[in-house]
Parts: sequence; C-alpha cells; structure tokens
Amino acid sequence: MDYYIYLPLSLSLGWLGAWSVMKKAGSYGLIDHPGNRSSHSRPTPKGGGIGILLAFAAVSLLVDTPATVWIPALLISVLGLVDDRIDLSMFGRLLVHLACALVVIFGEGDDLDQFLPAALLWGMVGAVFVVGTANTFNFMDGINGMAGIIAIVAFGLLTVYGHSMDVSQPYLVLNLCIVFACAGFLPFNLPRAKVFMGDTGSVLLGFLFATMVWKMNPTLLGVVTCAAFFFLVYADTITTMAIRYLQGDDILVPHRRHLYQIMVNEFGLPHWLVASVYGTAQLLIGLLILVLHEMGIFAVASGLIVLGATFVVTSVVAHRRADQLSALETH
Repeated sequence: MDYYIYLPLSLSLGWLGAWSVMKKAGSYGLIDHPGNRSSHSRPTPKGGGIGILLAFAAVSLLVDTPATVWIPALLISVLGLVDDRIDLSMFGRLLVHLACALVVIFGEGDDLDQFLPAALLWGMVGAVFVVGTANTFNFMDGINGMAGIIAIVAFGLLTVYGHSMDVSQPYLVLNLCIVFACAGFLPFNLPRAKVFMGDTGSVLLGFLFATMVWKMNPTLLGVVTCAAFFFLVYADTITTMAIRYLQGDDILVPHRRHLYQIMVNEFGLPHWLVASVYGTAQLLIGLLILVLHEMGIFAVASGLIVLGATFVVTSVVAHRRADQLSALETH
C-alpha cells in the first residue's frame, strides 16, 4: 500500500487544528496572555498544535503504529492541552511523562533480554532521553515559527536517515506526516502569530522525536546521529541553563534568556528571521552529521564537540552583550 497518500491528510489536519483553535480558543480559555517572560505583546490563542496531534493519531492508526508508541504520545499531548488550559504542577507532569516514556521503551515486552541489567540500564537512559527531549523542545517554543520550523527540519532529516538505513516504512511515513502537519500549522504562527502551538504540540513533538530516534536505531551511533537533528534544541537549553546557574539564577524559574529570545527581545531581530536562521543552521548541522555518520562514532562525536563549543562561545558573547545593553538602559 502507498502510505504516502496520508501526507495531504496530515497537512489538512495541521491546518484545520490551528484554524479551529484560532476561531474558538476564547470559548475554551485557551488564550496566552503576555507576561514578563513573553516575546509577544498581545493575547494570543494557544493549543494550535492539536491539529498535529490529530494528524499523528490518524496516521498512527492507518499505518498500524505500535500502541506502545501512539498511546503514550497521545496521552502526553492531551496532558499538554490540559496544561494549556490550566497550569499543572511540574512534578506531576514529569511523572506522567516518565511513565509514558517507560511504556515506549519497555512496553512491547516480547523480548525478555531487554530486562537484563545492561539492557535495563540502557532502557532507563532512553526513558530519560525521551522525557528530557519532550520538555527541552517545549522550551524552544518561545517565538513565532521556531518550534514548527525546527520540527520540519528534524523530522525531515529523520526521514532521510531512515530511508538510507532501511527503517520500516510506517515509521518513515509517520515522520514525514509530522513534517506535513507542522507545515499546515506554520502559516498561522509565522510571520505573525495568530495562534501558538502550545504544550499540546511542542511537548508532543519533542516526545515523538525522541521516540522515533530510539525506535529507529539499535546502535549508539544511530541514536547520537539522529539526536543531532535536534542539536540546537539541546545546545540552546543546556547552555542557557549553565549560564543562568553560573550567574546565580534559579534555573527552574521561567525566563527568556535562551539565545533565540535574546536575539529577538534584546537585539530586536524579527521572529521570522531568528526562527529561519535556527532552522537553516539545524539543517546544515544535520546534513554534516549525516556525512560524518559514514565515518563512525568518533567522527560524529568530534563534530558535535566542535559544534557545541562554537555554540557556547556564541551564546556567552550574546548574553554578555545583552547584559551590557540592559545596563545602559538602566542608567
């Protein structure tokens, strides 16, 4: 069967979900009001990622995706929708995320070897990776277009990688359908946001990305290679947390100190430009890692170390410049 007939369906559902939320969000209390850490200045509907959820759920059923993949992801997204409506406790959300990740990693249960000590430890690493990625990607949904563009690039790269590695077709189609669903959503979020993706979409996309990385790869080389398709997501979050910690800030308090937020809020660059630069950079990084993949784990790791160091230097310089500008404005 030609599974790719589901791509127009995904595009339509991504568009329809965003349009529906834009029209009806006020009736359901799905409005994001600007605050101190916001990069927007007017109330905006949120939860527009529900179209991406619908596309994922529909295609998962149509291509016979394992229930241990789509049911946890569905629960994660529904929880995100609830959180978009009423703020849930961080601890409670993380517990649900971890439970869902454990189902993804160990849920099939038909291979008893996975419960041997070494495999069990590796599986726990996978669960932490899935939970961490879900929440890390949510941190990147702070300006117009960022989450949608990064997701299109990352899931597109997963599709390219999967084709080269003969990954089973349902996973390839699911990755590509996420690309199309995000493309359907994006016109409502860029260049000016008529609706935000919300936790409904951003946490789902992070959870799905990590799930696909884990399910598509039996080797460490494959996992590291595919995880690099989210390089800027991880690099921006980790670097920002480190800088804030060294400055004595509480890293658990909401903020707008990510590099991409500084570029928009302190340097005055337009959202669409910053999101496009991130997307283009992530595409180039992903293609580079695909080339290095052919040379082995040492080449991939070396490339990531160089890229990471470059990002850290860039981020530190930007933070210092932003602090200088803030000091000048204060005086």
